[in-house]
Amino acid sequence: MKLGILASWRGTNFRAIVQHIQLDVLRGVEPAVLIYSDENAPVKNVAGELGVEAVFVKHRGVSRSEREEAMWQVLNQHGVEVVALAGYDYILSGAFISKFRLVLNIHPSLLPFAGGKGMYGMRVHMEVYKSGVKVTGPTVHVVDESIDGGPIVDQWPVYIGDIYNMPLGREEKLEILADRVLMFEHRLYPRVIQAVADGLLELRRELVKVPKVVEEGGRLKLVEVEEEVTTAALRVDGAWSRAWADRQRVYIEHQLREWSHKPLHLILPPWLFG
Repeated sequence: MKLGILASWRGTNFRAIVQHIQLDVLRGVEPAVLIYSDENAPVKNVAGELGVEAVFVKHRGVSRSEREEAMWQVLNQHGVEVVALAGYDYILSGAFISKFRLVLNIHPSLLPFAGGKGMYGMRVHMEVYKSGVKVTGPTVHVVDESIDGGPIVDQWPVYIGDIYNMPLGREEKLEILADRVLMFEHRLYPRVIQAVADGLLELRRELVKVPKVVEEGGRLKLVEVEEEVTTAALRVDGAWSRAWADRQRVYIEHQLREWSHKPLHLILPPWLFG
């Protein structure tokens, strides 16, 4: 499966995906090309280190139709079937999305909470922290024309209840929270991509009942109406999951070495994560 990756700045999820491929954890997937939207984005250097072709497509001051046409030309020339957004800061049109078998994105909260317009980067983690929730984590979802509203494919719940009581300043606690989620983003996204490559993602259209407030005779009334929604399901079984977990151990060991300069005793406290 030829994978195209779109990124705007750091590209840490791009790095994790490619490392999974190079370590033979993620199989049957070729990182065909990276497209980045900011000319000075560090992700272009990451691509150079990893040996992946990187193409800059100008976004600022360019209409969406122009930049999407430029991206389509690059992705089409590389035979891309599936597109993965990895910190990509722009909304894609339905016309662009429809050109591919699938477009995926990863978001640093358990959608639909802390998603939507303006919810990206540290803003997401600030919203999570402000709410006082004890569990957050990354979400991989199918991209549609909404903002973070496409069908949810998979999530990884991450406990953060201990962070609120850490003897640190607010900003330091937010950094611990963000890093804790990011570590599991890097483990979840390649897993979903592997399932997609293996043909295990199923999208279904179904009718669900949703509550709706209507006015009737000058009074407000709560009724249930049927609405068609798209849901996503990964048809993975125990054998598939065990095989993936066994292969991913080599990446996890690599990841822990890469993160050794960070306070891992706070990001992954042994009493919490073993």
